This record gives sequence, C-alpha cells and structure tokens, in this order.
Amino acid sequence: MDLNKTIQNLLKDRDRWGKVLSSPISYRIVEGALVLARKSFPWQAIYQMGRFALNQTGRAYTGKVPVVWSSAFFPVEIAWSLQLCPFSPEVAAAFITGMGFGAEALSMGEEAGYSRDLCSFHRCIAGAARAGHLPRPAALLASTHLCDGAPLLFQNMAEIYDAPCFTLDVPYAAGRDAEVYVAGQLERLWHDLAEVTGRRPDRASLGETLRHSNGFRKNMIWANELRCRMPSPISGNDMLAFIYLFFIGQGSRDAAEIGACLAEEIERKVAGDRGNGAEKFRLLWLHLKPYYSNEVMRFIEQAGGVLAFEEFNHIYWLPMDPAEPFLSLARKVLAHFDYKPVEERIRVIRELAEKYRVDGIVHFSHHGCRQSTGGSLILKEALQEAGWPVLLLDGDCLDGRNEAAGGMLTRLQAFFEILEERKEGCLI
Repeated sequence: MDLNKTIQNLLKDRDRWGKVLSSPISYRIVEGALVLARKSFPWQAIYQMGRFALNQTGRAYTGKVPVVWSSAFFPVEIAWSLQLCPFSPEVAAAFITGMGFGAEALSMGEEAGYSRDLCSFHRCIAGAARAGHLPRPAALLASTHLCDGAPLLFQNMAEIYDAPCFTLDVPYAAGRDAEVYVAGQLERLWHDLAEVTGRRPDRASLGETLRHSNGFRKNMIWANELRCRMPSPISGNDMLAFIYLFFIGQGSRDAAEIGACLAEEIERKVAGDRGNGAEKFRLLWLHLKPYYSNEVMRFIEQAGGVLAFEEFNHIYWLPMDPAEPFLSLARKVLAHFDYKPVEERIRVIRELAEKYRVDGIVHFSHHGCRQSTGGSLILKEALQEAGWPVLLLDGDCLDGRNEAAGGMLTRLQAFFEILEERKEGCLI
C-alpha cells in the first residue's frame, strides 16, 4: 500500500480537512497503511518515527490533550513534562508541502497579507492556520534565538486562536548571567503554562523528562559516531527526517527509543560492512533541504554523492542534570553554535568536515532565513581557505512556485566537477 497516496486521498478535499483531521477513523486508516508499508521503510527507526508522528498528530487534532505550539528551537521538554501535546507548525508546514499542498497554503498566507519576503515556513503556517487546517493551541511557545521570525508569527497566531503566547528571550552572549536569566524565565514559563493548561507542575516529571532527553542525546551521538564509517552506512537524506525528533521529540520516551533503534540498526549495518555502495563525493550539508520536490537529493545520489553528515543532526549540548532542570535547559539553549559570532559556526563546521572526511560542503541558503544565510559568505571564505570547496546553493525549502530545480542542479553539477578535478589531483 502506498502510504503517501493514502494520506493524499484522505486530504484531497480541502473543505473536509477539519473533519478528516479531527476524526479518529482517519488515524486508524493511516496507521493500517503504515503497518502494511512497514517493510518498505529503509530503516525501522523511520517506521517507528512515523508511528510516533502519527500518534502525536492524532492527539493534537482530536483534542485528547491540550496542544501547545512550539517553535523550532524552543526546549520542548517543558511541554512534555506537563503531559501536554507539543506541536511543531514548522514540521507541519514541511509535511503539508511534502504532500503537495504547500503552494496552496503559501498562497493563502500571502492573501492574508504575509509578505513573500517572509520565510516560507511561516507563510505556509499562516495560510494553513487561516484556513483552519492546524490544531487549536492552548498556548504557544517561542524562543528568540536562531529564528527571529517565529516569535512574531506566533504572536500573530496567538491573536487568531485567542491563546497565550510565551516568548523565551535568549541573550546572544552566553555566560553565567545569561544562564541564570534564561533559567529564571523557563521556571516562570513552566508554572504559567501549567496554569493555563490546567496541569500540575511536578518536578519529578520534569526530571524524568530530562532523563529521556539525555537518552535521546546519547543515542543520537551513538548513531552519529557510527556515521563516520566509510562508505556512509546511512543516507543523509534519510537522516534529515530525524529533524522531527529534534523539534518535537526531545523529552519523550519515544524519541529516546527511536534514537536507540536507529543506532542499533546502523551498528548492525556497519558490522555487516554493508555501506551504501560507491561514494564519489562525501558532502557536509548545512541547513535544511527542499521539501516540495526530491529532485535535488535524487540528483546528488545519482551523481554518486552522499550526505555524510548534516549540520542539523549535530549534538552540540552537554548532558542535562535532572536535579537542576531549568539551569540545564538554559545551558542547552545557550550552547547552540549558530547563535554566536560566525566564527563559532565556522569552528563547528570545520570539526564536522574533518570528522566525517567530506570532500565538499553545501550550504542550502533557504530564502528568508537571514540567520543562516547572513554569514554564509564569511563561512564560505573561511572553509575554502581551510581546504574545502563550498557551494552556497540558493533555494527555498517550501516554495517551489518560482524556482526551477534546473538552476540548482546546474550549480550542483558544476560543484561536482570541481570536486572531481580535486580528486584527480587538479588544483581549483
């Protein structure tokens, strides 16, 4: 059974989306299709993640528990510890696009007055929300670090849904004062969120959530270490799917278990010495990818390229202490290498490039993401000086309406020719 076709058939009538998404029957149908398609998944960890995502989506749309929207880099452990249902509208936007409905949602967002200059994830969310296609939040949680558009979008959405919006103010400079400042906000936010959702704040539950989050961290590090093997034991395109767990799963038992399943599967593959075949070019991939089409990823694979590692799968934070939950979460938030002077991102990317022995680095410069793209020229110059060819690949993760993939493929082809020349000992 074709899982995507099953979902697309359920959602083909946009006027019935609300009814379909809020019906438990829909989730039973998709779960049945998921089970039948189990053997077609390249990794059982991806299958398990699909079941986790389906269960979470069902909980969100059928109103079984209060739903809280969480922006991409907010410490979602706060929501899990209160037994709430975290929902990532950015992930939902990628899913809507992957199912072929992205252009319509983007147009609805623009018709509502959101500029095309805005990040397409946020335009898509705005359009889907205006159309009533997203689950009603009991509260919205946004963080100011890394993505400055999300807190403002969430304030807009809070007005639409008449729900409180909590914004975590993360200072640019780390240090003890910043840790105490962020920790204090998180503790107040945790109590306020419990009050508006009718939950009882329980420190034991929060500690257990951090233990699950530590388990996820440990297992993803395990998987990442195994990925150093050449040839690469798993496709980087498959690994980009696990972004879902980074955005939504941290703090849940499921994410920790899925991470363990992934690492065990990779370990078995490595032990069997069954890599992904010939590797012509090993790439380090920065930022996300186009979700409206798989053409770019398919082209890379057909050209013999592999994504040896992806920036978004890097574990950059230390284990958290369940006895000091808010200080630990604050340190985790402040540890992000991309929310610092660009020299820190360069340092981390250099370490990853060396660790995964890549031939070149591709920075997918998503339109509208100033945070990532703003320093890309400095990043490129520094990495090229250190010896790695770098491609700044302009594109959009969700909006493919005015962007032919041909241009991106031409640039990738030219980049691969440079990598090939280097392999043959020619200077660039």
